[in-house]
Amino acid sequence: MSENRGNSRPHARRASQSTQRPNRPGREQIIRHLRIEIAALESRLDGRNQLVQSLRDQLNAHQTRNADERRTQIFRRAAHDMVGAKRGADGQLQLEFTTAPPLPAKDMGEALVALSDRLDQKFAEIRALSEITEQVNSGVFFEEVLDQVFENFDDLIPYDRIGVALIEDNKSGDATVRVRWSRAKYRETHVPGDYAALLKNSSLQTVADTREPRILNDLEAYLKAKPKSLSTRHVLQEGIKASLTCPLVARDKVIGFIFFSSRQKNAYHDQHVELFSQIAGELALTLEKSRAYEELYLRNEFIRKVFGQYVTNEVAEYVLNQNGPLELGGDRRTVTVLMADLRGFTPMSEGLAPEAVVDALNSYLSAMTDVIMKYGGSIDNFIGDAIMAVFGVPVAKPDDAERAVACAIEMQNAMAQVNANNAERGLPNLAMGIGLNTGEVVAGNIGSDRRMKYSVIGAPVNLAARIEAMSSGGQILASDSTFEAVKDIVQTDGRLNVQLKGIDGTVPIHEISRIDGRNATAEKKTS
Repeated sequence: MSENRGNSRPHARRASQSTQRPNRPGREQIIRHLRIEIAALESRLDGRNQLVQSLRDQLNAHQTRNADERRTQIFRRAAHDMVGAKRGADGQLQLEFTTAPPLPAKDMGEALVALSDRLDQKFAEIRALSEITEQVNSGVFFEEVLDQVFENFDDLIPYDRIGVALIEDNKSGDATVRVRWSRAKYRETHVPGDYAALLKNSSLQTVADTREPRILNDLEAYLKAKPKSLSTRHVLQEGIKASLTCPLVARDKVIGFIFFSSRQKNAYHDQHVELFSQIAGELALTLEKSRAYEELYLRNEFIRKVFGQYVTNEVAEYVLNQNGPLELGGDRRTVTVLMADLRGFTPMSEGLAPEAVVDALNSYLSAMTDVIMKYGGSIDNFIGDAIMAVFGVPVAKPDDAERAVACAIEMQNAMAQVNANNAERGLPNLAMGIGLNTGEVVAGNIGSDRRMKYSVIGAPVNLAARIEAMSSGGQILASDSTFEAVKDIVQTDGRLNVQLKGIDGTVPIHEISRIDGRNATAEKKTS
C-alpha cells in the first residue's frame, strides 16, 4: 500500500465533481472520434478493409443509437495500433495520418495479426473477469478472491505485488487507510501487515475524491518529490518501481484501494486502466459481500466456542442454523435421559474449605463432561453436583439408548481417575450414581423471551431423576424402556420392582454392569 503515491496519473481525466465518478465520452464525442479514425485508416488502407468496415459499422450503430460500446472500444484500440498516435500538449490523443503513406500488403498482414492479438487479449480479460464474478457469487472470503486475482492475472496486468487497504475510522474518529491484504512474488517485504496512515491530506485522498485509477511509473522520482511518504519508502525497499492504484467503490462509497505494483519502471499504461477498474469494481462487490459473510462466520464461531462448552457441536449447529429469531416452544422427541449425582457430597463438603469444594467439583464435572461429549450427549444442566444429559436431541439417532448406556459405564470407569487426581490434592474420594430412562419428551426452546435455553421436559425426565435417586455410588440403574432398547448387548446384575415417589404401582429397574465388552468397574458404595 502507498498512502502517498502522487497527485494524479498521467493524462488523467478531470472529474466534474469531487464526489462523482468521471463522465464517460458522450455519443457525439465517440462519433467524432470514429470519423477521425476511419479517415486515418482510409488514408493507409483500402476502403474495403475489414477493420475500416468494422469501424464504419460501429459509427452507424452509434448514429442509430444501437451500438455495442465494448465492441467499439476493441476496434478503436486496433485502429490506434495500426495508425500512428501521440499525445498533444493538452494530453489528448492525436492521430497522425495526413502524411502517412498507404499501408503495404505486408504491413496489412502485420496489422491484422496485431488486431487478432488485441482481440485475444480482450477475450482473456473477459474470461478472467468472469472468473472473478463467479468467485463473488460463490460467497468465498475476500482473501480467497484476492488470491485468485494474484494467481491468474499475471498475463493481463504486470505486477510483482498486489495489496489492498481499507478505509476505517481510528479511535479518534479520523478516516484511516489500513492494509487488509497483500501478496508478493518475492519473500522480503517491508510494509508491515498492519500498516495504517491517515487518509486526510494524503495522495490517496485525491484518488478517493476523483475515483480515478492512478499510475505512478517512477516511484523513486516520486519519493524525491515526497520524501515523507513512508509507505513509498517501504515498497521501494522491496524493489518496487511502479504502481497502479484504483479506488474500491461499493454502494457509491469509496471503501478502500487496491494496488498493483511492479519492480519495473514504466510498467503501467492507459490500456491497463480499464481492466484494472473493472477488477476493482468486482472486488468492491466481493468485499461488501465477504465482510458480511466473515462477520457472520466469526460470530457463529464465537457462539459455537462458548455454546460448545455446554452442548455438543450438533446442538450448537442446530441452534445456529435456525432461520429467523429463536422462538419458545418445541416438538415431541424420543430421547434417553441420563441423570448422575455424587453420593454424600453435601455432608462431605461441609468439612472442606470452599476452595477445596469447588476444586473437587470442577475436577469431577470436567471429566464427566468429556465422556458425555465423546458419546454425543447434550449436557442439559448442571445442578450442584448433579448432571443431566440427553441423547437424541437435536438430532435423533437409532443408537441413542445404546450410546447413553455406554456413556454411563465409561463415566463410572472415569471416577477412578477423578479420585486419583483428588488424592494428589488431598481431596476425598467421590462416588456417583446414575439413572437412565427412555421416553417421549418435548424438546425445544424453554424459558422467556428475555432468557431461553434448549432443553427437554416431560415425565421421562422426572422418572430418570427418580431412578437415579435409587442408585448407590458406582451403580447404573435403567428403566424398562431403556433396557428393552439395549437388552441384546448389555449384561445386568439384576432386576428390581421399586415404588417411586409420585408414581402409582411399582417400576421395574435394571442394574447395568456391562455393554458390548465394557464393564462398569467403579467401586459400588451405599448411598
